Amino acid sequence: MIRLRPLVLLLFIGSLLVLRVSAQSLGNQPVVVLPPDRDSQSLEGNMAFLEDSSRNRTIDDVIRLGNTPAFQPITSPVPNFGIITGLKTATPHWLRFRLKNSDARPQSWLAEIDFWCFDELQLFVVDAQNRVLSTSPTIGWKTPAPQRIKNNRHFWFPFTAPVGQVITVYLRVVKHRGTQIVPVELVRASAYESVVQESYLFWGGVLFTLLFMAVMSLIFFLTTLDHIYSRYVFCLLGLVGFFVINDGFLNQFGFAAQFWMPRQNVYFLFPLVLFYSQLTFVRRFLSLWRTPSHHWHAIGTGVLWSGFLCLVALTAEWFTPLTPTMELVLIRLFAALYWLPLPVIIAYIIVSIRRRYHVQEAWLYLVGILPFYTLNLGLVFANFGLLPTYRPVSCFAYYAPAALFEVLALMVGLAYRYKIDRDKTERLIKEHTVNQQRMYEADVQTLALQNSLLVEKERIARDLHDNVGAHLAFVVTNLTHISAQAEKKPITDGQRLASQLRTIVTHTREAVKLLRETIWAIHQESFTVEEFAERLNQYINRYVHETDGLHVDVQVSGSQSYKLSSSQVLNLFRIVQEALNNVIKHAQATQAIVQLFVEDDGHINLRIHDNGQGFSWTDEALAPHHYGLRNMETRAQELGGTFRIFEEEGTTVEVAV
Repeated sequence: MIRLRPLVLLLFIGSLLVLRVSAQSLGNQPVVVLPPDRDSQSLEGNMAFLEDSSRNRTIDDVIRLGNTPAFQPITSPVPNFGIITGLKTATPHWLRFRLKNSDARPQSWLAEIDFWCFDELQLFVVDAQNRVLSTSPTIGWKTPAPQRIKNNRHFWFPFTAPVGQVITVYLRVVKHRGTQIVPVELVRASAYESVVQESYLFWGGVLFTLLFMAVMSLIFFLTTLDHIYSRYVFCLLGLVGFFVINDGFLNQFGFAAQFWMPRQNVYFLFPLVLFYSQLTFVRRFLSLWRTPSHHWHAIGTGVLWSGFLCLVALTAEWFTPLTPTMELVLIRLFAALYWLPLPVIIAYIIVSIRRRYHVQEAWLYLVGILPFYTLNLGLVFANFGLLPTYRPVSCFAYYAPAALFEVLALMVGLAYRYKIDRDKTERLIKEHTVNQQRMYEADVQTLALQNSLLVEKERIARDLHDNVGAHLAFVVTNLTHISAQAEKKPITDGQRLASQLRTIVTHTREAVKLLRETIWAIHQESFTVEEFAERLNQYINRYVHETDGLHVDVQVSGSQSYKLSSSQVLNLFRIVQEALNNVIKHAQATQAIVQLFVEDDGHINLRIHDNGQGFSWTDEALAPHHYGLRNMETRAQELGGTFRIFEEEGTTVEVAV
């Protein structure tokens, strides 16, 4: 007994020292005073944690360890224990925080863990004497929402803080795969309904907006058949899946769908779809195809195909059990390929800006995705301990406005792109219309030219037939008659035959003269008024002047340099020729005047006046045998003018064009 006394004394002193250290360790942890007038309370900077490396500690063990320096303060704004890769490496973590109720009544609160895929969560409330006041059931992502403490997509744990006491709350957290973020917030029990309603109202608006934009984009795709809208629908559905997964809606409303893939792999599917859908969109929105940087298009195609390797990694356990080594390899492969679209998207933006392929679209896309991807990258850096885990990167309520901003920016970009495409289409349609109009005008001009050629041919044929043809027909008829007489009887009346032959020669010369005049008129495209007057004088001086005592005077006035077409020249010449022939044959005149007046604007007035017997006629009174007069009228009409003959101290023939 004497020997045992020192041992008992040492044990007693050691226990006192342990209790003292425990009291000092627990006393160093801050105490959060529960507010009597607020509905929520943050625990930032007031929590400590313990990693349960043995994986089997109970609450009693942890309470005893809690009285030692084993608990370490959590310095990050939101607890984050990094990324866990599987069952072999998963260890439980115990979170601890202290609360004090300074109110005169007990306070009922709820601890909300705003994350979705914990395997095990359990809450313990311990009083100042280390007595366990309450123990919650163990729940996790495999626990259906109706079987949880609160029927909600998040995990809610109720507890009561007694009056005037300090309680210690322990939260046991187990997660087998993925990010080990534990966002804990306290909410007053009486405010639960309003907080939940506000949350569902917020997320209902966000998801409705995204789905509405997806439907509108689908309508645009069906209307325009532009595949950029189908890519955008893919992006919007990826965002919807991202929020449905990460804020726990699938866990609450699609519980069975969580088990479509092995383990929790379905939770990695929709974020994977999000990143790869963004790459499909940017390859269309900032297309580098058919540019000197087209190799990036090929790289993007290769990265998209690598997404199938991610699907293989997520579904491999369907086909074969995985060894720890194989599981680690697939996890590493998935982690590498999961983020692979992001550097390719950044490359598309940089190349589009530097090479000036799609400068405005690239800047707009960069500004649009910057908030959302900044939060995602911030979470990645926080998971690897490179940055503190701030609340915005752990709370997906901050991701929602960032995503809506991205959607708004990209809709502006698509609207701008649609405007450019529409303007381009309208320009092409306008150019096509102009080209068609030009082709039509060219066809019309061709037809008009062909028609004018036909008219000209008809006019020349008529001119040759009416003038040269008539004289040649006379020559042929007379020569045939003389030939027939010569065959019947010997030539006895030489003087009469000589007279007939001279007449034939005269008609032949007349035919040659008419043929030369016609050739002269059609030899060139246009004649000046001065050239026409000169030719007219030559004709009158050679064939008409002083014939049967007739003196003809030619007077030309107006624009001498105005150009007349060959058709105008020939018609005017034939009218003068026919009028003078009529004067010689019928008027018994001694003098005739040919007056031609041409204005600068192309108006033509032609008058042939003689001092012989007067002659007047109208179109109705014109006899059929007046072929020459009818011919002059027809030529005047071809010129687009009027023709008339009237008495005025003789006869006047007038053509006004």
